[in-house]
Amino acid sequence: METSTLLLVAAICALWMCITCGCVAIYLLLSRQGWTFAPSGATTPKRAAAPTPEAPILLNKEHASWEVKVLFKSPSPALNERLSLALASLDAVYEPSAKAYKVAGDSSRTPIQIENINVSGQLPSLTESSVELPPIKGVSIKITKSNQMLAPSKLQLAKLVSLSKKLARLGGTVVDAAQQPITKAGFQAVIAGNAKV
Repeated sequence: METSTLLLVAAICALWMCITCGCVAIYLLLSRQGWTFAPSGATTPKRAAAPTPEAPILLNKEHASWEVKVLFKSPSPALNERLSLALASLDAVYEPSAKAYKVAGDSSRTPIQIENINVSGQLPSLTESSVELPPIKGVSIKITKSNQMLAPSKLQLAKLVSLSKKLARLGGTVVDAAQQPITKAGFQAVIAGNAKV
């Protein structure tokens, strides 16, 4: 084989490889974007993240807060003691004025508050004498709206999910603001910011 023929074959092979790789790259890019084509100069509107059917309802309009509740199956003085230990391990600080626990979060503008689920919402300090207190039937974990336009960050929502799961391990069920149990997919929707608010 002559040198010029060998160079021609190498050039054709190189050209074929470039075209094939380019087609594969274009296919991968277009398949990831969902094959959306727009005329030149037109912009495609971005779709807002729609709530999924599994997405829980977080907004409690009555208290102007994003909220989940942990309902305990077997309230008892022993559960009060375990709840006290769990809150201490979460670095929750008791606020006597609010009669609730506050958890240091990633945003001081939207702190996470843990309250009793009873009508008054007042949770006694469990560190003093949790054995003598009436059994706590459940807790409400809230991110209170301090501003009408202020929404919690995804980090705060992830912390809300994490706290609710840890407290549910004491023997409870996590429900949303509409008293519906939150599924695994529901927790993912909350973290992704797709909860119904």
